[in-house]
Amino acid sequence: MLDVWKVFRSTPFTTAVVSFLLAQFIKFLIKRDVKMLKSYGGMPSGHVATVSGLAWSLARNTGFDSPYTSIASIFLIIVFMDAIVLRPAVKKDLGHNLLEALAGLGLGMLVAYLFPARLHLW
Repeated sequence: MLDVWKVFRSTPFTTAVVSFLLAQFIKFLIKRDVKMLKSYGGMPSGHVATVSGLAWSLARNTGFDSPYTSIASIFLIIVFMDAIVLRPAVKKDLGHNLLEALAGLGLGMLVAYLFPARLHLW
């Protein structure tokens, strides 16, 4: 039987979720507006933080030369470029500037660094 609940015990998954939640909370602290918890745009990029946390955590878990890390790294580049190039072209307040995307990248890296390589949850 496929045990899909095991994903919640995965360190990369947990790191990605914590990175996203922390990014949204930082937006709230900066703007002091509850709407920022579910908004696009702003400092730092929640999407970039999420994928950055995922990619760096996978690198720590499976190695920097792992195919999983390679896939997550390509995904990170796509999300990063989407945040600073594509979304602002569609609608100004949807996108991020370079500093906001870099802040998301750094936040995800920091969370992945602070989490142990292997989380032992329940």
